[in-house]
Amino acid sequence: MRNSLPTAALSEFVNEVASAPQEALMDYGVVMDWESGTRSRAEAKPMRVGPHRVSRSFTWKVDEPRQLMGNNHGPNPQELLLSGLGACMMVAFVAGATAEGIQLESVRIDMDATLDLRGFMGIGSNAPVGFPEIRYTIHVAADATPEQLACLHAKAVAHSPNAQTILNPVALRGEIVSTRSDA
Repeated sequence: MRNSLPTAALSEFVNEVASAPQEALMDYGVVMDWESGTRSRAEAKPMRVGPHRVSRSFTWKVDEPRQLMGNNHGPNPQELLLSGLGACMMVAFVAGATAEGIQLESVRIDMDATLDLRGFMGIGSNAPVGFPEIRYTIHVAADATPEQLACLHAKAVAHSPNAQTILNPVALRGEIVSTRSDA
């Protein structure tokens, strides 16, 4: 056991995925239901881990602060994006440290980004709609050299699915199913 991860199980899982590629396929899903104003309720759908279906009974609120016409009932979409990225990089960093035999005492990822709402509102000709950059600092206490930590950081970004999804173009496919009644 290292960093509260069972090292034998981590190694076994890596070997299992290497020998049975179907074990590596994960399906994720979230359903968003609008509640009112800028508030919505998110619910995790069941997840598939390889051939196994895993129940995920988690719900959370998403809302904007009052300054953005919300009621401040939960994190906003950008905070969830940053936390999803940070949490994924954290998992990759901790798993990588464990695989490298690095004992972690503490890890904190401090994330920031600036959004220009003129892009969202369509009133700025050059304002981007999304974050032009995401800034972060990893604060770590570990039994590792600065060089080892730099290498671990690079591997964490390279192996974080969320970091790679942000860094590389991804297809976004959607459709509308209307349930409007003609009353």
